Amino acid sequence: MKIIFKTTVTSAITLAAGITLATEAYAGHTNALLIAEMDGREEVGDDPAQRLAGDPNGKGIGYVFGIDGDDTTLCYSMTVNKIQLVPVGEGMAAHIHEGQRDTNGPVVAVLAGPEDGNAADCLTEGETGKFPTGETGIVQRILNNPANFYINIHNPEYPAGAIRGNLSNTLMEDGHEHDHGDESSPSIPENASVRVYSRSAVEIFWDRSSDDGQVLMYEVYRDDVLVASVEGNSFFDDTLNGGTTYRYEIVAVDNDNQRSARSAAVDATTF
Repeated sequence: MKIIFKTTVTSAITLAAGITLATEAYAGHTNALLIAEMDGREEVGDDPAQRLAGDPNGKGIGYVFGIDGDDTTLCYSMTVNKIQLVPVGEGMAAHIHEGQRDTNGPVVAVLAGPEDGNAADCLTEGETGKFPTGETGIVQRILNNPANFYINIHNPEYPAGAIRGNLSNTLMEDGHEHDHGDESSPSIPENASVRVYSRSAVEIFWDRSSDDGQVLMYEVYRDDVLVASVEGNSFFDDTLNGGTTYRYEIVAVDNDNQRSARSAAVDATTF
């Protein structure tokens, strides 16, 4: 179900970025406000065995939306934190790529690098350097197929991508995403593995689950006790005792609060 955000053009931009666009607003018209929740753990490396390709601490949120009466203009704003920030000329960059989650794809829109932690602008088809494929209708294709596109933030520390997130037209309500029409539980997380770092710290990895809606988070059980809920497909646990074996299981949770069965258990023994 497509959720529509009803607003004027200027109020949409004020909400997303705190800026004002000098253009005519049409009260009562609708614009779909797309959201990308960006995370370093969403980055996809060239080596499929590499579970973490982006900045493990990085986070960000981006908003993308269209303009009433203009099918060729795309506006956006973004805020990022806990990643390396440098001037654009020194390697800071941001793009919209075409590609579903867990895949890499080509750049279709060039955004301003958030060198100060945030950036916002509007792009129009035909502007030099803004839409490198030159595809007519790319703006509407992004707006109408958000899950097929993702925002990727690059910096010198992570030139292939520090954080990324696919676009979604699911809005946040009361801290939870709602995109009704999801009729089944997520798939069971598979291929859980563990890396032991010290007497007190281990990290658990698993493959992301699929769902006919959206997987919002994963619940991590340690010895049958829920110890964490995480958005990415890994969990760092540094609250352990030395010389002890712990058993972990993972449950996927979707946007309708439906849960998968527990994953196959994986054991971790600290030093």
